[in-house]
Amino acid sequence: MSRLLHTSDWHLGHTLHGHSRDEDFDAVLAEIAAIARDSRPDLIVHSGDLFHTSRPTARDLIRAMQVLTELADIAPTVVVAGNHDSPTYFELLSLVSGPSRGRGLFFVDRFRPADEGGVFTFDACGGQQRIRLAALPFVHPNRFWRRSAPDTAYGEYAEGMRELQAGLVQALREGYDPDRDILLFMAHVYVTGAKRSASERVVDESFETPPEDLPEVSYVALGHIHRPQSVEGVPFTARYAGSPLPMDFGEANDIKSVVIVDADPGRPVRAVRRRLSSGRRLALFKGSLEELRATADQYDGTFLKAVITGEEPDVPLGPKIAEIVPHATLIQPALARETPTDVVDDFDPGDEPDLPDAFRAYLAREGLSGTAMDSTVAAFSHLLNEVDDETPLPAPAEELLRTALQDTWREAS
Repeated sequence: MSRLLHTSDWHLGHTLHGHSRDEDFDAVLAEIAAIARDSRPDLIVHSGDLFHTSRPTARDLIRAMQVLTELADIAPTVVVAGNHDSPTYFELLSLVSGPSRGRGLFFVDRFRPADEGGVFTFDACGGQQRIRLAALPFVHPNRFWRRSAPDTAYGEYAEGMRELQAGLVQALREGYDPDRDILLFMAHVYVTGAKRSASERVVDESFETPPEDLPEVSYVALGHIHRPQSVEGVPFTARYAGSPLPMDFGEANDIKSVVIVDADPGRPVRAVRRRLSSGRRLALFKGSLEELRATADQYDGTFLKAVITGEEPDVPLGPKIAEIVPHATLIQPALARETPTDVVDDFDPGDEPDLPDAFRAYLAREGLSGTAMDSTVAAFSHLLNEVDDETPLPAPAEELLRTALQDTWREAS
């Protein structure tokens, strides 16, 4: 029986409202490495968003490479780039730490056809079985941009993704031996119907991947969504491993995990979540100072976001809360307030709203509504998504110039 360990969305470099998470990352990554040593997988996959920004710090690069090298000593380890990752950085990491350096560590920096690094083959069970993996990093809609249209439409994106995936899966199945081979697919995508945590950035639903478009293989390892979950409505096993740490208070109640997958050729896999418990807990409290004092012990060692009721607006809350819970790290203590009756915020006041939701609430307070509000928020969300991509949208003027240079005018003789 072959075994896979699936992890995802580490987001190294993420801070919580200005507070470092280095201690928490070190703890949870050590826990993941310990699970890998204990479970002894034949293959380890990371389905994207290794880093939180496209320009990670040197310290985060070192942290990533230390853990990934440790994992690669246990089993071959494949990492695909997510929408937060830099393809250029991944290319560099592959040059200095990949197979060319004698290590079983593979970085897939951008979409690559099968013959250029998009499909991998690994022996398992002492060579009695063989694992074949197709890897699809995050693909930005700009890849399918056409000069004839100002934006990539949903249908064009979905069709483009199907074509890219079809080429990988065709190569994955070439020479397939049903008595020996186990086929896997890994992708950093948003699958229609996946449940986001409350604090996750709004995913542009124009660029979803329908679940029926996923290939029918033994296991599909997914990244992009922070809440661990299975994909519903498909006749095979497809899962988001989720992030190993809660990224914000909207994920405070999520149970974080990695996935251990046991597979035999021709049989359904057995996928089991292994819970992660390292790192400081994110805790939410709403109530009076007296109620907080009565339950103070349970917030020791946590990141605490407290919303206090029953106090006057000019009361300095920070010092009072810090006195009650001295061993908690306070995040934006606030006085509970009533939402104006003519404004409806579409997020829980106890959660940290994502930027589009906060922007929508701001526009509502400024009197904007209806179609004008929807189009403004959509444009704002599009700009946010552009920030994470290194491939800029082709400028129409640039495209016209390129076309002219390809078909230069010649003076008649």
